[in-house]
Amino acid sequence: MPALNLIFWSGSNRVSGRACSLLLAVAIASCDGLSGQTSTNLPPPSPPPATQSACATPAASNPVGGGGIYTQIAIDPRVYGKRDPSGLTVFGFSQEDQNLPADPQVLAMSPNIVSRAWQRWDRGGVRPSDYNWSYPMQARAAGIVFIGGTTATALFREEFPATSAFNAVVSCDATGQPVFHSAMKFYRGSLASPAYRQYLIGIGEMQIDGGVDGLFFDEVDFSYDGAASGDENNGDEGFDDASVADFGGFLCGKYPNYSPADWQSKYGITTTDNLNCSKSAATRGRTFNYRGYLARNGWQASPLSRLNPLAAEWGTMVEAHPEPQNGTFTGTYTSLVYWQDIVLTLRTYARQKYNKEIYITANGVFPFVDFQMIGLWGGNPDGPGGASVNYCPHTADGHLDGTQSLLAAFMALKQRSARIDGRVVPVSAFIDWPTDVMTDYLSLPASEKSDYWRMYVPEALAATVYLNMHLADTVGDPTATQLGLMPLFEKTTAFYKMPAHAALYHNTTDLPGRVTASAANIGTNLTQLSDGRTVAHLINHNYSRGFQEQDEVSVRFPVAKTPRSVTLVSPDYGADTPVAFTYSGGQVQVTVPKLVAYVAVVSN
Repeated sequence: MPALNLIFWSGSNRVSGRACSLLLAVAIASCDGLSGQTSTNLPPPSPPPATQSACATPAASNPVGGGGIYTQIAIDPRVYGKRDPSGLTVFGFSQEDQNLPADPQVLAMSPNIVSRAWQRWDRGGVRPSDYNWSYPMQARAAGIVFIGGTTATALFREEFPATSAFNAVVSCDATGQPVFHSAMKFYRGSLASPAYRQYLIGIGEMQIDGGVDGLFFDEVDFSYDGAASGDENNGDEGFDDASVADFGGFLCGKYPNYSPADWQSKYGITTTDNLNCSKSAATRGRTFNYRGYLARNGWQASPLSRLNPLAAEWGTMVEAHPEPQNGTFTGTYTSLVYWQDIVLTLRTYARQKYNKEIYITANGVFPFVDFQMIGLWGGNPDGPGGASVNYCPHTADGHLDGTQSLLAAFMALKQRSARIDGRVVPVSAFIDWPTDVMTDYLSLPASEKSDYWRMYVPEALAATVYLNMHLADTVGDPTATQLGLMPLFEKTTAFYKMPAHAALYHNTTDLPGRVTASAANIGTNLTQLSDGRTVAHLINHNYSRGFQEQDEVSVRFPVAKTPRSVTLVSPDYGADTPVAFTYSGGQVQVTVPKLVAYVAVVSN
């Protein structure tokens, strides 16, 4: 199938459409090449000694996207998956070392999907002998979708013992030196390096050969973070040869008509910097000596300084939340060029070798995925104006603050997902670890850990977001079994997997109508199903070290026509319960006899 050339219109908030596939928007000007353009007849200068490096060797031309890089970035429609995710309602999170037996919690709980069962780390997971290949088979036999995966950018020195091989893939700072992250004792691999992308692809292909249903990629865009003395993310990373070559191409593609005088007047780029935009589309701009430019201007120690006019073109990263429409190099290339290459190559491998569709996802909000897998951690940008959302709210004395609703945050995750590439895919979330959210969750009293899931799993579902119930991780945190949560998880799974119940949380449309309840502190959302039914979701936030049950709650919400029946659906009830109703002025009114944690009022 031909590739689609897709762009964002500058200044537009959202553009979407269809032409064989869904259109992807990117806020950069139209041109035939995303490789640089400054003409000069001078020979390329040698870089200053401080900028010499062998970090992340680039290709002579950028091979991504069929022979070049495009400001009008070519999106191959085959990058999108075709496996139906609508059967995925109950998500269970259990990650363990690849060579261990199947987690018995997963098999006992039997969620629809175990969303990150494996995660290659360091050298653990680079050879077929590292894996227990019977685990995916056991999961599949139990009707559980099995997702493997790998970290995308954490790079350990022993993964590439030869210095030349290591230098070909490692991400560097603005002086051309590999960036060592002392807290975790690793470096970052550069996704701009074709050799490093192929390394990740090879791990994915090996797991596909082993029978996984899909792949999860962690920390996809973290190779631009930087690390200071305390491992703070300072943005001084990603200035390896491969990324710099692509950045030169990006500049020339974005400003195809700039003359040498234009480059100098706007950015201070001179012939010394060797930004040559007069070459072919596949190679123009790739000799740009950006590190030399930074050194000459005194910005090596702080390449994202506001004094650097190219810093805005390079862009700043919000980890795992790329924004292609911002028109920056890092915003577009991490997600639309490098990530697309990985996803397309792996999908093609599974299709050609096994005639199989696989699920692909990543930690965060990314294009081209079959479903989002969004890690919940502090410092996230999920709140209003990019403020951080507290995904495990606490009271001052260390108890669960169940008075706090997360509904708005879950809705924002879904909206951000829809914005990323114009498609609607399922959105799931999980407590990432080791993070402050996990620490806060584990610090809760035992009964309140249970209440956390009873409250926020249905609140996420009310927003059509699927919150992973946490079973196990690889850093020694207590398992669900050790915490006494398995009876709740098994009961919750059985309830939401029932076809009549699962149908309430797929193919929904959020309605603007207001749900009113006679009791205070009730979180609400109104949705419409594809079969025309309207659902009013009620989440009880009357909470103080336990749910404060609300009885005889009068509920009103708009419905287009008189319902045939109204049913109350709740995991707190023994069975779905038909309820008497009145209909007047376009409003249904019912009385909910008991609201403990959650009730869905379904108008048929």
